[in-house]
Amino acid sequence: MKLKRKIWNWIKKKFRIRSKESLIAKYKRKVGQKLYKKKYGTSELLSIMKAMGLQKGANVFIHSSWDEFYNYSGTIDDFIKAILAEIGENGTLIMPAYPLLRHPDSIFDIKRTPTRAGLIAEGFRNYPGVKRSVNFHSVCALGPMSDYLLNEHQFSVTCWDKRSPFYKLSKINAIIFSMGLGKYFVSTVMHCAESILMKEVSYFSQFFTKEVTYKYRIDDQTIINHSCLTHADNFKLYWTNYSHNRVVRRYFDPKKYRKIRLSNLTINMYDAEYIINRIIELGRMGITVYLKPDPKKILFR
Repeated sequence: MKLKRKIWNWIKKKFRIRSKESLIAKYKRKVGQKLYKKKYGTSELLSIMKAMGLQKGANVFIHSSWDEFYNYSGTIDDFIKAILAEIGENGTLIMPAYPLLRHPDSIFDIKRTPTRAGLIAEGFRNYPGVKRSVNFHSVCALGPMSDYLLNEHQFSVTCWDKRSPFYKLSKINAIIFSMGLGKYFVSTVMHCAESILMKEVSYFSQFFTKEVTYKYRIDDQTIINHSCLTHADNFKLYWTNYSHNRVVRRYFDPKKYRKIRLSNLTINMYDAEYIINRIIELGRMGITVYLKPDPKKILFR
């Protein structure tokens, strides 16, 4: 096993591969570009999102992969402007903004540190007036609900607990769009289950085995240390796309989410209040997307 890991690490370094998932996604994209030729513009994309629930005054969380927008004729700026124009001044646009910290001693500068949540999220992070939370899994937002969503994130014990913007989406009638991330992909709000239940259900206490401490810089240039509990380094091995999708297909009310394909682009829309409360409810029942640790029934009593 150690030899296989060493060989894989050598291959990653030699051919500059970020991960096995990114390698698979790259070749899926190459196949997709040959299969899906239909081009679409901002108006067509917006029309579909409106049919799925986007409207004036909406609170909208978007999790996306710009790599999958290869048949879109617009720009990232065109896309963001169109969403903001549609939801208007009474709506709030929210996106993940996890800071890209390359070294353990890197300083998270709220205004300058780029996000590793994708190019659309990075474009939005730099948009005028956008605010950003202080957390290892930071979130950015623009609109009247921004302060409510972001202001307590630095006090979260985990990144997705009741003080986090992810959980608070369930309190503001938000809708969640995942775009280009798979047929049933929800978003990182799925982690609210183990965060909320970690003290209530012994199974979920096994997930938060790592404490992350990092430095962040605020407006007055003061540098502060912040610590939070997060998942183990090999957390991605704990679940698969199949185990994730199985839970969505089997246990979620289809009336509470919609999925459409536009050319190659998969677009999913979820009701945040229903999804977050449902994954917590399922967690109490011992139904989870995780394969590791083994979800034995005794751990859910």
